[in-house]
Amino acid sequence: MEEMRALLDRISNSGIEVPQPVRKAMCDLHLEQFTTYDFDGFFHDRPVVFMETENGGVKTISAPHMIVTLLNHLELKEGHEVLVVGSKGGYIAALIATIVGEQGRVIVIDPSEEIIRHTANALNGWPTINLRHVESIDVAPIELPGDLSRILITGSVLSVPTWMEERIVEGGFVIAPIGDHHHQELMKSERQFDALHPTSLGPVSFGPVDIVESEPQPLTALEIADLIETLIETCHEMDLCGADELQQLGTIADELRAMMDADEGDLEEYITANMQHFVQLWPMIQLMFAPTLARPGDIDRDDSTGYHFDEFTP
Repeated sequence: MEEMRALLDRISNSGIEVPQPVRKAMCDLHLEQFTTYDFDGFFHDRPVVFMETENGGVKTISAPHMIVTLLNHLELKEGHEVLVVGSKGGYIAALIATIVGEQGRVIVIDPSEEIIRHTANALNGWPTINLRHVESIDVAPIELPGDLSRILITGSVLSVPTWMEERIVEGGFVIAPIGDHHHQELMKSERQFDALHPTSLGPVSFGPVDIVESEPQPLTALEIADLIETLIETCHEMDLCGADELQQLGTIADELRAMMDADEGDLEEYITANMQHFVQLWPMIQLMFAPTLARPGDIDRDDSTGYHFDEFTP
């Protein structure tokens, strides 16, 4: 596929290593096998949706530069066995299976039955890929192989589940985005002499493994207060507001902190009553909380840098 080859050339030219087995696998697979959504954005180095829930949850196939990064750091060879946590629609599993060959094996676990059904349909005819639904990634699935040399977690986690860490063999490793649901560090933790040694691969922003956790939730009073205090600090540093406006915003933040136990209706009523204090600042609020999206493989990319986003809400 010419578009894919050109995309991978741009990613390579941006300084991201594209191993030949990864390049071949991505050129051989067809993305339409894994999503029914429009995927033109993939060739502009953007994530592609493969599933949405009725409540607004979204799961995506990662942006190409992120896929390349993950596969490169997995250091895959023929015959490897790889555990993939979070299906990503089956695309990453299929790429890995292509690289590790017929003697290799890919095990995919995901806490969503709907996503497992979607992935099973997409991966029909891939005998070296095994799919398993799990209630939680924090509990080891029954009959999962005891030793693991390669683990890829494709959604944000606060820490790697203990059972995974305990099963990593000498020289094996886990790659995972470690952090909260907004920002993480992509960490590669390798076992050496009975200890795991972490290495940061850079800042990222992945969605959660479980699609249900990606469904939008209203901000709490404390979260809104934190946002306002960040806004106050920025306005003060950039001299964007007068002292009276900043004082009023500070009062609102204090009052919100006192409302930490308020129900959603009371909080919405309070915000609506004070909306006039935010209207003129709304463009800056949007700018502050929308980090630059890194797309090194985009045809129209500039040289700006930013978080390497894996998930997005359309």
